[in-house]
Amino acid sequence: MKTISLKKVSAVAVASLGFGLLSVVPAHAGAGDITMTYDFTATGSTATPTVGTAVVIPMTLATSSVTTDTTGATATVTAELTTLPTNSALDAQGATTSTVSGNLFPTDEATMAATASTASVGAKLTATVVAAAATQSATVVGSFGFTPDTAGKYVLTISVADTNATVANSVTTSAITTSTVEIVVGGASLVQAASGLGTGTGTQTVGNQSSVAVFLPAASATSSRYSVTATGANIVGAFSGTADVTTANTYTATSGITKNNGADYAAGFTYAGQATVTAVTGSSDQTDAFVVQMTSAAATTATLTVKTINSTTGVTTTLYTATVTYGATPDLSLGLSTAYMTAPSSGGSSASSTTNALPRTAVKTLQTGIAQVKVTLMKSDGTTDARAHTVTATVAGSGMVLVDTTADTPGTGFRSSSNSSTDNIRYVHINADGTAGAGTITVTVTHAVTGVTSTLGTFKVTSYGDATKIAVSTSNFTIGLAGGDTTGQAATTRNSTGEVTNAGALNDSTTTPAFIVTATDANGNVASLANNPTIVSSDLLVVSGGTCVTDGGADVDYSSSTLGFGYYNCAFTTAATAKSGDKATLTIRTPNPADTTTYLTTTYAVTVGGGIATGTETIAFDKSSYANGEQLVVTRTAKDSSGNPVADGTAAPQVTFNKAVGGTSTIAAGKYVGGKSASATSAAKSTTFAPSTPGAFVALATSGNTAATALTATATVTDPNAGLLTQIDALNAKIVALNALIAKIMKKLGVK
Repeated sequence: MKTISLKKVSAVAVASLGFGLLSVVPAHAGAGDITMTYDFTATGSTATPTVGTAVVIPMTLATSSVTTDTTGATATVTAELTTLPTNSALDAQGATTSTVSGNLFPTDEATMAATASTASVGAKLTATVVAAAATQSATVVGSFGFTPDTAGKYVLTISVADTNATVANSVTTSAITTSTVEIVVGGASLVQAASGLGTGTGTQTVGNQSSVAVFLPAASATSSRYSVTATGANIVGAFSGTADVTTANTYTATSGITKNNGADYAAGFTYAGQATVTAVTGSSDQTDAFVVQMTSAAATTATLTVKTINSTTGVTTTLYTATVTYGATPDLSLGLSTAYMTAPSSGGSSASSTTNALPRTAVKTLQTGIAQVKVTLMKSDGTTDARAHTVTATVAGSGMVLVDTTADTPGTGFRSSSNSSTDNIRYVHINADGTAGAGTITVTVTHAVTGVTSTLGTFKVTSYGDATKIAVSTSNFTIGLAGGDTTGQAATTRNSTGEVTNAGALNDSTTTPAFIVTATDANGNVASLANNPTIVSSDLLVVSGGTCVTDGGADVDYSSSTLGFGYYNCAFTTAATAKSGDKATLTIRTPNPADTTTYLTTTYAVTVGGGIATGTETIAFDKSSYANGEQLVVTRTAKDSSGNPVADGTAAPQVTFNKAVGGTSTIAAGKYVGGKSASATSAAKSTTFAPSTPGAFVALATSGNTAATALTATATVTDPNAGLLTQIDALNAKIVALNALIAKIMKKLGVK
């Protein structure tokens, strides 16, 4: 019997689990005192807690003899797990849960609310009890609870504290008391230091020992008997005890253990109960447990089975099982080991198949880092292999290598390099050797025991020399806007916002270049320029200038290149004096590394187009006739008032249909490039399909010109039966002709 005195507030908390009774009674019973009683024999209690099944502790609250000065007084009830089995994966508080919430007594009588903290040490449950102005009989209002993940003893600590010192006659600090509820969870759990720790199933290496801790269930007594056998493994030891199991060698006693064959454990053993197990108590609990040690000389699945033995009939009933899968001694696995290439001076530790897919190149200058390869050695059981296997890298072609255990530091490379450290991660640093060209690096591993050498991967890199050529590699926009505007964008970073959300040649926020220039060396490898190319216009009254910047390669989806050099995004600006139909040739140039008094050059022809305000637009199908459901393409065409294609980036209208079409029912507004804007690049890529019903159908749009001209295009869907009717008509005609011929022949022959 324990006592907590919390004056002027009344509550009763009942934990209905297992056996026994713990009653906490006020020291100074009187109006409004708190009384907490934990009754472990209540109806519906969990008499035998087991692994994986929720343990629930109901809370019952009551108020009694409430006087005016106690109304509104509060107290806090906190429950948290403070002791766990060593093999439990739960933290000290994180297992505690609750269903306590809301107004749990009638309005204006008492309330209790529960919250779970998220502190790094775990979660705990706090319930606040508020005294009411009326007496309330004991009522179940919620519950504390947790789900055990392994067999053993758990301790739930429940404390009560005053939380409202301003209320007259409320509890004082000296009255705060803590109570504990001890819960013994029955079951069989692995306590071996391999996979399966704390669970009923796991793995172990052939020849190594497995250990299983068995906690007997509540109500097990000294008269209880248990049969313990193993299939697929040999039991090599069994030990008993009544204290908490922490490790497999904690128990050293053999009390209660009788070998079935009198000599060894080949036929298993019988265990006689050593204590009466009290699964849930309010003070000291009582456990009865034993540890079984077993092993297997072959790869197999072993099962330890614990059965109860009926003392009268001798009939056995399975109580617990634990399963261990024994496998061959894990060795170096080429399938699980990896070798991934990435950038030379950053991200080595996070190298992956994604970084491995990117091309790697650098200037040919001796010992300049081109790339690095992260080698991760793994065993067949998925664990790291930190034995002294030798990782070797060799080069064919251009390049040098260095193998070590340090990421992101190129170091000094050689034509071949090896490392035999006891580290499961090695790095192969790939550097330039002073020559321009392609190089192939072969990475192998030589087994530390067997001496067998296997290839982990081959990697291709390039090193480039000075640029000898520049060329326009991509053309996006060629028609600038009359009156002056910038076409495209010279942006270092291209991304979805600039390419999709702000698409269009004339959008100030676009990141799409008008054209892309690529620099290459004498071998055709992409090369870096000392300076970004500049643009010179053949007619400043048409194009006033332009800009080129290096593409940074930051976006794998939209960047001009993933290299981060050698590709230059360019834009041009039409002059205020530019008129529709004007033309200019842009000369893109950069100093020639071989002779800086000359330039490497390329050209790009551009024209000028007006807007659509005074222009004309048309829409057209790619065919005049379609089969029902056939893919179709609608193309919008726009010319300015001078009859020239409108400027690239001019808005194209939305297209709708007078009949229900398949797929995309409306063709979204777009942008003109080269005076055209199509719904798809080809019929095969179209997402719009002809109607399913035969007959004519119409595409509809409204021009962006000042007159808002209505635009239409008509096509038809053929009747699938029309061809058959034509064939029938032709056949009928032939039959008529044949009948006439037969009649003539019969007349000549005098046949009537």
